[in-house]
Amino acid sequence: HEALNKAVSGDHRSAKNKARDQYRHPVETISFFGFSPEMTVVEITPGGGWYTEVLAPALKGKGKLYGAHYPDTGEDNYYSNSRKKLVKKLASHEVFSEVVLTDFVPRKQSTLAPKGSADLVLTFRNLHNWKDAGVEQVFKDAYTALKPGGVLGVVEHRLPVGVSPEKAVGYVSEANTIKQAKAAGFR
Repeated sequence: HEALNKAVSGDHRSAKNKARDQYRHPVETISFFGFSPEMTVVEITPGGGWYTEVLAPALKGKGKLYGAHYPDTGEDNYYSNSRKKLVKKLASHEVFSEVVLTDFVPRKQSTLAPKGSADLVLTFRNLHNWKDAGVEQVFKDAYTALKPGGVLGVVEHRLPVGVSPEKAVGYVSEANTIKQAKAAGFR
């Protein structure tokens, strides 16, 4: 994947972020979900923008990237501060100039991207934060944002079968996630 490889090696990425590539395998991960540079892609809660650093330049000029992130409500809290930090990051380099931010509110209906516009909706290690009700809502919102035949790509720490979620905080049941996705209309 030329566009992804170029993005991963770009000088807009810090050495610290590049050092995580060996663990996160961004090119292989994003390629696995069927990525191509002409797509419309939604990244749900980009956070510090680790994957945005790869997606934005890979899509720039050909495709479109929506970052569905917590709104800045003006309060001094995690959500607003996270949005401000992301906005600052996006303004820091021209590779991010085409990224469009939308508002994502956990456990409330959110318009991640215009209805039926996305080829790919991605979320990286977020399901455990959203809890069941949040995941169910996010999956509905993702289904609404996707074109027919679009792909929901989920990266998460997999809870080993037979281990209770209380004993492995931050890990999520694959079977339960599949059930939640099917309930939202995915197959």
